[in-house]
Amino acid sequence: MIFRSIRQLVFFLLLMLSVALLIVACQTSSVEQSPTASGSKPAANDCRLVEHSMGETEVCGQPEQVAALSPHILDSMLALGVQPAAYAESVNLNIQTYDNPTEQIPYLGQWVTTQPIGLGDRKSPSLERLAQLQPDLILGEEWNNQDEYSLLTQIAPTLLFSDTKNPHELQSWQQDIQGIAKALGKQAQGSELLKTFEEQIAHARKALQPVVQKYPRIFLISSNLTTHVYSQPESTTARLLKEIGFEIVQPEGTKGEAEISQEILPQIETDLIIVLSYSDDSFDNWEDTVRQKWANNPLLNSMSVFQQGRVYFVDYYLWGSVTRGPLTDRLILEALPDLLLGSVQRGKT
Repeated sequence: MIFRSIRQLVFFLLLMLSVALLIVACQTSSVEQSPTASGSKPAANDCRLVEHSMGETEVCGQPEQVAALSPHILDSMLALGVQPAAYAESVNLNIQTYDNPTEQIPYLGQWVTTQPIGLGDRKSPSLERLAQLQPDLILGEEWNNQDEYSLLTQIAPTLLFSDTKNPHELQSWQQDIQGIAKALGKQAQGSELLKTFEEQIAHARKALQPVVQKYPRIFLISSNLTTHVYSQPESTTARLLKEIGFEIVQPEGTKGEAEISQEILPQIETDLIIVLSYSDDSFDNWEDTVRQKWANNPLLNSMSVFQQGRVYFVDYYLWGSVTRGPLTDRLILEALPDLLLGSVQRGKT
């Protein structure tokens, strides 16, 4: 065990040395290169100080080569009209280049028109590939990337954001969109996104009024129905449902995200259940996998809410707290009426 620890330490030190040398080499070769596409340095009056979780960083002009270190950052960038030059997923998919983003990046790939470099996992993005890319700007999240922040800043100006102001608030893109927009030189677009969101909520509230009146209580869980079940009162979906007017149910004695037992599910007093589904077996069709497991479980398939067709299965990647951006909200708010209005029609028969 001692020798293994020594080898791991030596490997880590060599890796950091290689990254440092690569950064120096890239910086040396690009001293005279411009950070703008036009070939000239931005004017001093085109520079701005952007506040973020790690302090303040000066950004000049509109960065052309931007690295997105998480799905949340990618969502916000795309909503602001900025394409990624590099991207780190929620897990390492071993993709070197996202040359078919529509198929390779769930949900958000339909808006990606570039072929971004793959950076691996959002919690440990490849510093070597970032240094080779020489981006103009790196955007990430504090909870993911604060440990390697100093190394990231040696590659390019790096800003880390948080979409919650304190531990008691729900994660919400409205908390950091203006900072991201300012970093990208897209302040007007950021303000427009906030306005558009209010319109989307108003539309969904009107469309779902019959459901809120008949079935106001919703219980949200995330589960693969194999190892863990968690209540999800602080998920993206919970935030949107509260905005619409639903009451989010929580098991007695729990607060926030909490692991619960399958055995207590039939005891929950609720009108609807939404299962934010994930699977240990595959990256796709998570909801189909969990739906089948629920249907085959004697305890769960005997629940009246399930037998009456008021248990809904959706993909945690979008509906949980992975992407958490303006485009995510748009997709969920567009899907909710089709998902829930059928419950009212079934209730009339």
